[in-house]
Amino acid sequence: MNDINCLELVRSLVVAMVLAWLAVGIDITDWAGAVGLGLAPWIAFPVVLLTGSVIHENVPWKLAAIHAGDWLVKLVVVTVIVSLWR
Repeated sequence: MNDINCLELVRSLVVAMVLAWLAVGIDITDWAGAVGLGLAPWIAFPVVLLTGSVIHENVPWKLAAIHAGDWLVKLVVVTVIVSLWR
């Protein structure tokens, strides 16, 4: 495994750990609550940051939409997994 793959694995683990910590703290135990919890950080972080990159850095909106969709899937799937795992 090269350095980039190791770094991506660490980043993903950090995201999963924070989402798991939030799920436990909020006592999310069903899939509907997990989906809601996954949507909240998606709107607060990737959507806001990617909107800024479109507005201020002239990033094509289609590229930003692809990245936003990728983050949406990641955050919701990871949140559902860590919420229902316990």
